[in-house]
Amino acid sequence: MSTEDQMSIEDRVRTATRAGASLIRDVRPLGAPAPVRFRRRPGSAPRRWVNWGVPLAAAAAVAAIALTLVAIRQPGPPSPAASGSGSGTAAPAAIPRYYVYPAVVYNTYGGHGSLIVGDDLTGKVIDTVSSPPGLVFTSVQGTSDDRTFVARASANTTLGGPPPYTWYLLRIAPGSAHPYQLTKLPIKLSANTSASAYALSPDGRELAVGSMPANSSASDVIKLGIYSVSTGAELRTWTAPPESMSIIPGGTLSWLPGGRQLVFNARVPTAGSAYRSQLRVLDVKGTGTNLTADSRALLTLGDTDTSVCESLQITPDGGTAICATQYAYTNGTGTNSGCANGGLKFIAFPLATPKLGRILYQYRGACHNGVSFMLWTDASASSIIGVIRINPNNDGGKEADQVGVITGGRFRPLNIAKSVPPEEYLSLTF
Repeated sequence: MSTEDQMSIEDRVRTATRAGASLIRDVRPLGAPAPVRFRRRPGSAPRRWVNWGVPLAAAAAVAAIALTLVAIRQPGPPSPAASGSGSGTAAPAAIPRYYVYPAVVYNTYGGHGSLIVGDDLTGKVIDTVSSPPGLVFTSVQGTSDDRTFVARASANTTLGGPPPYTWYLLRIAPGSAHPYQLTKLPIKLSANTSASAYALSPDGRELAVGSMPANSSASDVIKLGIYSVSTGAELRTWTAPPESMSIIPGGTLSWLPGGRQLVFNARVPTAGSAYRSQLRVLDVKGTGTNLTADSRALLTLGDTDTSVCESLQITPDGGTAICATQYAYTNGTGTNSGCANGGLKFIAFPLATPKLGRILYQYRGACHNGVSFMLWTDASASSIIGVIRINPNNDGGKEADQVGVITGGRFRPLNIAKSVPPEEYLSLTF
């Protein structure tokens, strides 16, 4: 069996249960991972999921342990290192400890890179996952825990990772003898299809993919499909003309609890040629195939004071939209005083009463321009992980980027590995 074994997750659980039941009596909680040096001496090979050639019963036992890991989370946030303004105090939340970063670089000779698995508590790299031969990882998405991820790979070319794609399931086990397992998924999109967003279902059996033609034209349609993780079969499909709705590339695509609803970002037309971003929800158990008619709007930018939002995401319980704002990022150079007096904020909008926005954090420093983005949130938005980019346009101020936990109106920087460039914090996945 190899690191690209296509055995489904269901089959692993079933095999592990039968063959390993008599071998596993108790699984103790994992301890903190031992420090791992990221920069290895020349000639050394990255650690991989080895020992695949052991007898079946032993392999099943290893799989059973990996699949029954209980997520190790950080304790409640300690005293913050930076302050901001917000309302109310929140109870401590479990903050994801582990993240994955796609360290891909393109040059005239092609793409190369790895998935870096890091620990935001220790600042260490847990391990690196090398791209399969002939491929390069271009993006990665997290799930409901910080142990399971879906990675997308493209051909190793100089074109920035075009389709077709190869999909992989990545499971990490920090502190164990085998720190990660990479499993190739049988999902295949057409060669001319560009995947703009994707998300694994709560039960791990289905992958939702928002896509559009790689070489789009006015007559093309955008598509939201659901695929079987075990067989690769396309289970459901919804389409919409691009002039009526467009799934925003890189936008939110999230499953709500129970696996019945998908929430996604869309760009909807308004009067004239203008578009507005919108957060929409789709019932995947419905009978229709029209993405526009079968989904409904949850929140539209501009309906309230959300006109300042650069992006919208939703909490896992589906009850709150999180708005991350920008300041002079898309329309020119701002001023230091304007930035400090309300430029960059994270705002929670309860969907039941969207006009009652609550500021989770407001950046009070100086900047000529900036943008914020949310990477993770707990169920109630009492704690989120956000990125703040200061002067990314390099037009008058020094660029600075920070990522941290926001709780009770305060910002606590996370301890991210130095091998992750600060300007790439937006690519971190928890």
